[in-house]
Parts: sequence; C-alpha cells; structure tokens
Amino acid sequence: MPKQSTLPAPSPAKPRGCTFLRLRKLTRRITQRYEVHLQPSGLRITQFSLLATLAGADGMSISDLAAQLAMDRTTLTRNLRPLISASHVELGAGKDARSRSVHLTPAGRRVFTATMPRWREAQREMQELLGSEALQHLHVILDDTLDLLATA
Repeated sequence: MPKQSTLPAPSPAKPRGCTFLRLRKLTRRITQRYEVHLQPSGLRITQFSLLATLAGADGMSISDLAAQLAMDRTTLTRNLRPLISASHVELGAGKDARSRSVHLTPAGRRVFTATMPRWREAQREMQELLGSEALQHLHVILDDTLDLLATA
C-alpha cells in the first residue's frame, strides 16, 4: 500500500505552470546561496553533500550511495571524479568483483569538517530568509514528495 501524503489538501484551483521549471529555479537560487558560503572551501554544495553522506556512512557501494542520494550511477560517478582527483574520496573493492565502494579519505574528512561551519552559516541564512516554520513546512513537503515519487 502506498504511503499516504501529509501534504496539505489541494485548493480547488488547479496548479498552473510547470512544476519542473519552478523546482529548477528554486534549486538554482538555493544552490547559489550555499555556494557563496562554501566558496572559500573550494567545494561545491553537491560535493559537500557527497562528503557529508560518506561521513555518516563510509564505505557504501556506488549503487547504495546513488540510491540514498536519489541519483543515477552515471551522475554520481561524474560528481565523484573531482573529489577523487582532490584525494577527498577513493574507490575500493566492493562486496563482489563487480561492485565498488566509496570511502572518505582522511583529507576528505578534514575538508568536510573544516567546511561544516560554512554550511551551517548557509543553513542559518535559509532559516532567517524563510523563517523556521516555513522552512520546516518546506522540508515536510520535500520529504513527502520524495517518498511519493520513490514509490511511483
């Protein structure tokens, strides 16, 4: 049985415009804000997110990491390349001969730890701009939408 949405009931009016375009515009704006904060670290927000995921669950297979990030393997591999080149991440043997695991290197852990305060600044800015209640509501909508689309 599919998960029931906790999204608010839709208004009688139908949504207008393209959902994709709205989401892309929003993600670009938010990405720009985070990137301003992370710029001195040399990391992009996408790279920081990968390091953060690995910091919490090091040694994941590429497939498991891609699934956790809701990303296809090809895109994940492309996003890992600069982190591998910078010696922040390394690939190792997986559970079998066909799989690979992704590991955070000591240098990667150091850059992640050093960048965390800048990420927190970006988080604080989002809370200040949107307000705590609106930001929490946005998180609920995003999480519910991700869950609904994962089962579709």
